[in-house]
Amino acid sequence: MKSKFYVIMFVLFAIADALTTWFGVKMGFEESNPLLAGRISSGTGFFGSYGLYTAVGAGVIAVSLRLEKFSPAFRAVAIGMVILKAIPAVNNILLLAGIPVSGIINSTVGAVLENLFIG
Repeated sequence: MKSKFYVIMFVLFAIADALTTWFGVKMGFEESNPLLAGRISSGTGFFGSYGLYTAVGAGVIAVSLRLEKFSPAFRAVAIGMVILKAIPAVNNILLLAGIPVSGIINSTVGAVLENLFIG
């Protein structure tokens, strides 16, 4: 049951991220993820790559929770994956809603991590 919760949350945030990214780019926002920026012109390529990334992420979460019986640290992998998927989804929703983005959700996951570890 626990693994289903984390996987479902990850997939829901991935869907929100994909849809808000797609609509945001169509409205004139720029995709800052270089891996996806090249695929944004093709709906099939864009959503296909999102689907692939989401499947891999869900698999990592499921495996990490099975490995939790060896070490509780593996739960942190699942939680971290969900958080790292939630940040860009929430960021996109705020940007599309015209709400000023706070300092912690200032850009993409990379920028947040950079601020945490460098700044």
